Amino acid sequence: MLIDPDFSLQIRPKNYFCTYTNHTLASCLVIWGATKMNEMKKLLSILLISGTTLAAFGQNKNVTSAYMSMKDGEYGEAREYIDQAITHEKTMGDEKTWRYRGDIYFGIAQSEEDYGISKAKSIGTALESYLKAKELDEKERYLDKTQNGIALTQNLALNMGIQMYNEKKFEDSRDLFLLAAEGAEKMGVVDTLAIYNAGLAAEQAQDYETAIREYYKAAETGYNGANMYLYIANLYSKQEMNDKYIEVIQEGREKYPDNADLILYELNYYLVNQKFDEAKDNLLLALEKDPDNKQLHFSLGVVYDNLGEKDGAVAAYKKAIELDPDYFDAVYNLGAYYFNEGVEIINVANEIEAQKEYEAKLAEAEEVFKQAQPHLEKAHQLEPQDRGAIVSLQQLYARTGNIEKATEMKKKLEGAE
Repeated sequence: MLIDPDFSLQIRPKNYFCTYTNHTLASCLVIWGATKMNEMKKLLSILLISGTTLAAFGQNKNVTSAYMSMKDGEYGEAREYIDQAITHEKTMGDEKTWRYRGDIYFGIAQSEEDYGISKAKSIGTALESYLKAKELDEKERYLDKTQNGIALTQNLALNMGIQMYNEKKFEDSRDLFLLAAEGAEKMGVVDTLAIYNAGLAAEQAQDYETAIREYYKAAETGYNGANMYLYIANLYSKQEMNDKYIEVIQEGREKYPDNADLILYELNYYLVNQKFDEAKDNLLLALEKDPDNKQLHFSLGVVYDNLGEKDGAVAAYKKAIELDPDYFDAVYNLGAYYFNEGVEIINVANEIEAQKEYEAKLAEAEEVFKQAQPHLEKAHQLEPQDRGAIVSLQQLYARTGNIEKATEMKKKLEGAE
């Protein structure tokens, strides 16, 4: 039977149609098969896309679960969920992931429960997370929340640092104060108290490198004035780093040229290293700027003493006493100066064979001892427990024949021992 070429047969496998006029039924079935193959490819693509979506959903679920656990106060669970989310490519670039992580670790830091992580570490993780969230929030939609998180974390670090310091946990205290300083810096603020406290805690922990670094930062801001340079110098002195010691003292003197403590520290360096000429020049320059500074006059007296410029030493000590009659160091040194002069005269007398000349020298020494006596007695009055003043008076009384007073000083000395 011949098929009429104009006859049209419709084949409908599901919703697919094949209309043929000049095509055979076989060719139409081939077309239908190709169409069906395309349908299967599309279905496979849909399944693959769905699988990817489900994987992403699984990671988003970790973020949601972390948030819900945090809200319930279950920080241990929240931590597990969020730490997974920050390592997955689908959620690690999400601002919310890191902000929630900051909130979770902030909660851990505040909690009384032990989560197996130190307070300093949890606060550090919280701060790191808030900063990462801020970085990812390019349109600053959640800037207020992240800034608030940073501020709260910074304040917690500062307060907890004080607590750890009081508990003598100096290493933890140092780390917390460093975090507080960092948090403030990220907010555009210089927290000098946090910086100084970090140095102080580091010093107590014998971490001198960190202490010096933080003290320098504080000094650059002008915090605590010249004292910061003194603290740094002391740390260099403990490590016997004399070159660094004088370097920081001179740096401090450039900034605070009239500070008496810095001048005395510098003087101490010159005296220990027997650089008396440098000390003298230094002090005379300082006195031009501050002629009524008793410490400067006293220090100049010490330098003159060591240079053997006796008249200069006496004049300097007397000027210091004129400025402050109760200045123990100057009073004692002036008395000690006269006492030592008397001893030197006696030593000269002992070399003299002629009796008259010998006796004349002894009389000269006695007059000098008399000059020493009121100053040493005044020094003892000002500082009754000072061993040097007691010893000097005992020897003075013994040399001048005042046995009763010498015995009294001896008993005081034994009592002090």
